[in-house]
Amino acid sequence: MRNEKRALCWAGTSEEFGTIEVRYPADGPMGSTTARVLGSAIPTTLLIGWSLFDDKPRLTSAQLQVEGESVKLRRNPWAVSRKGRSLRMEYGGTEYRCRAVRRKRYVFTRPGLVVTVTQSGIGRKRRRVLVMIDGPAEPIDISLAVLFSGVNRAQLTLGGAFRTGFATILTFATDNTGRV
Repeated sequence: MRNEKRALCWAGTSEEFGTIEVRYPADGPMGSTTARVLGSAIPTTLLIGWSLFDDKPRLTSAQLQVEGESVKLRRNPWAVSRKGRSLRMEYGGTEYRCRAVRRKRYVFTRPGLVVTVTQSGIGRKRRRVLVMIDGPAEPIDISLAVLFSGVNRAQLTLGGAFRTGFATILTFATDNTGRV
């Protein structure tokens, strides 16, 4: 079980969707790092991944679940464009896409809906998440969209993919003393 004092949390209230909370790291399988969304009127979503340096799960070999059901994930790690690098998801016959705009902004889409999520602030007490919805949103859309505020999205940008890959190689190349 993870130390709850170390867990980070985004929490807020929406008129339409009630209370929403994104927590990472959240409890999950042993040896994994997880992010979880809970809410009064939205389904619980969980992304299970792993992390080298921080408490946010990475997208590499990640598993996504909505109320315990698996969500199919696809992405092209070799793509150069942001659109090509986007994370594609399929759940309940609906195709979703998560695309990075900048380091602290991403866009979550499905046909007829665009959700833009912007993170701001530094320090635990000053962190904010702004969620802008364009189109009719369902509870599942909001749950999936805000989940990625607790996920390491670096691999959705080309520069972030290079940094992440380089950090992974260095981590596995070092011995216990930290020397290469």
